[in-house]
Parts: sequence; structure tokens; C-alpha cells
Amino acid sequence: MMLDRLAGNDALKEEVRRMLAGRRLSHSLLLIGEQGLGAGFAARCIAADYLYPAGGPAAEALLRGECCRAVAKAGDRDSGRIETGVVREAISVEGMGAGGRYLVGQVTAMRSEIFNTSLSAEGRAVLLYHAEKMNGESANALLKVMEEPPAGVLFLLTAQSLAGVLPTIRSRCAAFAMAPVPVEACAAYCAGQGVAKKEAARLAELFEGRIGAVLAAAQDPARRKQLDAAEALAKAAAAHDNYAASALLAGYEKDKAAAGVLLRDFCAYAAAGLRGASVSPLQGRDAARVLPLANEAIWQLERQVNTRIVLQVLGASL
Repeated sequence: MMLDRLAGNDALKEEVRRMLAGRRLSHSLLLIGEQGLGAGFAARCIAADYLYPAGGPAAEALLRGECCRAVAKAGDRDSGRIETGVVREAISVEGMGAGGRYLVGQVTAMRSEIFNTSLSAEGRAVLLYHAEKMNGESANALLKVMEEPPAGVLFLLTAQSLAGVLPTIRSRCAAFAMAPVPVEACAAYCAGQGVAKKEAARLAELFEGRIGAVLAAAQDPARRKQLDAAEALAKAAAAHDNYAASALLAGYEKDKAAAGVLLRDFCAYAAAGLRGASVSPLQGRDAARVLPLANEAIWQLERQVNTRIVLQVLGASL
């Protein structure tokens, strides 16, 4: 089974195996997990096992995300369409609006596709990434098809938190929580994916067994640059160097999304320091001092507080 490629999460895998074996799979599954825990990969594994029990090239392509994609233009309700991918039986939907919000045109395009076309396979799979990004309008459009889905359609939703998903969507799904794997197992798995052993061990410790986060930091140069900036901020905070911290943060005042990534990585360093992990330049009282400050800054950014003001206050506080 493709689901066997998911590291850890044995309870989830066993339950889904039983459901698939008896063809008792709920028509809507919700996988909950912070970024890096592999909720998206797990959703693709389940979709592949549902559509292609014998595996094969189509299943492998689905694991790589090479499926159809629902797209639309912001502000144009009638612009939704389906971009054809290698795997015709699976459709992915991921927010395209401001802040990654879902556009109602994407959902209506997906709905039209699964009602008006039939394909030769076990069924259809719809992958909805980051379901917490749905607003009321897009959620209502989705509810119309989730309440009475076409035969054979499986909805697989992912979200970073259960609370972030609208109750109307949440109530129609069987929810499963993703979990990080032990640090040692994470390091071994990532080393098997080509990450240098020493680097895999360091990143596994920093990200507490979040395999996706480790692989992204090790294999994506842009992601690694983001992590390096967070480490520099952690070093400035450990040295109580407000000037260096403020100067670094000033570079993010016009990019709220990048600022959010920086602060979440900074929190990872602070949390590692609280655990006494040597991968963090922040340790003990310094880690305990800055972690709530960074979390508060993230909270304010998410609530649309002016980015420049948030970062200036944080820099002065570090």
C-alpha cells in the first residue's frame, strides 16, 4: 500500500487500512497536522490506495501531486476551471486568494467536474489542502457536494488545526490527527532520502520529528535561506542585541507572509532551546523569554495588525 510510505502514524494507517479493505471508507476524511507533519502526503497516499489498490504508475504520479487542479481568478466567480493533470481521477484544490484563501470559483469548478464527468477507476478523489483557509462562501459551495456526493467520490481534507476548520465542514468528516515521529526515526528516514546524516539529525532535533519540515529545509535552497535568517535572529536574541534583531526584522516589514515564516522558524529555535537541544543558540531563560514574544507577534500578524509595527515592537523587545 502507498500508505506504508508514510512514516509513523501507525494508528492512522491501521484504521485506514481496515476501512479500505472493507470498502468502508467514509466519503470525507480530515487530516489534522501542523506544517511538516505530512498531512498532504498522507492524503495523497490514501487517495492512491483508494483509486489504485494495485499501485502502478498512476498511483506513483498521484503521490507526486500530478493530478488535476481546480483554479480560478480572484473576484471572478465564473472563472473556475479544472486544469488537467496526469491523474485524471484526482482533483486538488488549494487556496489561490489573498492569504491562501479558497476562491468559490475553485470549489464550483470541482463540483461541476465530479458531477458531470465519469472516469474508469475505483472512483474519484478530491484533495482539499488547508481547509482552514475556506471562508463561509467557499465552505457553503463545498457543503452542497459533501452532503450528497456522487457515488465513489472520496474527499480528503487537510488542516493545521481542527479549530481552524469551519464547524459545518468539520461535522461532515472523520478526523484523524497526524503526529511527528521520534527524532531518531525522523533523522534516519530523512537520511534515507539523501539528507546528510549530521544535517538530518540536527534538523530532526530542531523540528521535533516533523519529516516534511526537515526535508524542505535540507533540500530547498529558498527554505534553507529562511531558516538561516531565523537562526541569525535567534543568535541576536541570545546576545540581547536589539539593534541586530531590529535590523534583520526590518527587512520583512513589507512581506507579511515571509515575516510569518521567519517568526515560526524563530519559535522552533526557541522551543528547541527550552528542551535543552544544542541545535539552538537560545537556551534556558533566554528561550523562555522570547518564545511568548514571538508567538504574540505571529498572533498579531494573523489578525492583520500592521506588519511594520509588529516587527518593530518585537525587535525592541528581544
